[in-house]
Amino acid sequence: MGVKLPDDVWQVIRDHLRTYKGFEASDGLKGALEQNAQIELFDGGAFIAVGNEFDLFVVPEKRGRWRIRSVIGDYLDRMGRLHGKIVARIDERNTPSLRLARHFGFYEISRENGVVRLEKNYG
Repeated sequence: MGVKLPDDVWQVIRDHLRTYKGFEASDGLKGALEQNAQIELFDGGAFIAVGNEFDLFVVPEKRGRWRIRSVIGDYLDRMGRLHGKIVARIDERNTPSLRLARHFGFYEISRENGVVRLEKNYG
């Protein structure tokens, strides 16, 4: 906690919230994330987690241009060892993210209000 989000990653998060949640994110939300969430930066993006639930945000110019499989795989392995079960909630319209989650072994648990809850168990 206390990791500062780069401006380009924050813009991706704001765009995501506008597109999939229907609201404009304030800079106050950015500060709250930086203080209360576990943020792990990588070249072109960030993982943001609270407990065993995480989100992945990648800046557009890096999508498809970085070693996503190894970066995500390493992150998920660490999260899995720490928590035993990892949760992702993905808007059902976000098919690239759903496809990526399933590729990494996440399976659908439920759907509510257009959000798919996926889990992956470790151990």
